[in-house]
Amino acid sequence: MVPDGYTFGAAARQPAHRSLWFDRLKRRARGVPVEDWLVHQANLRGFHGMYLRDPPQVPLDPDLSLEEIVIGLLSPAAELDGRALKLVVRILQSAQVQLPRLCYLARAERAEAPLFWLVSNAPASERTGAMAALARRWTAPPRGFHGIHYDYDFSRLERRRASREQLWRRAKPS
Repeated sequence: MVPDGYTFGAAARQPAHRSLWFDRLKRRARGVPVEDWLVHQANLRGFHGMYLRDPPQVPLDPDLSLEEIVIGLLSPAAELDGRALKLVVRILQSAQVQLPRLCYLARAERAEAPLFWLVSNAPASERTGAMAALARRWTAPPRGFHGIHYDYDFSRLERRRASREQLWRRAKPS
């Protein structure tokens, strides 16, 4: 169980820095938790790797890019949530991500460690689109990378057809 407020920065042993960019995302979210706002913005763009039970009622922000959504969800200041990892993977698998901008934002916002960790641990079958390009780009870990301390089963990223046998679909015994 991950404690509430556990961030990517804490998991990477890389404390969150003061980020004017992340503060700007908070202002754009208008009081909604940034992670929830980013997930809802991704859902509004057609990426449904993560759902919120009570999504914020905010309009689509046309100025927000997919690269900003990815880096916002992987930022050292962002809460670590396994469901967000799947959403990030689905966005990276699309052909809509601009790799140079993504790498620039990742470096500027110190999100290279979580991005490298995600890409390097994703199953080979799921490394498509920008994920494949990132895997080819990083031949070695980013400077200062000490790993991410989070127990996550990366096989959850594999696409599978839903079946009645899956645990989450089974009815609870009465």
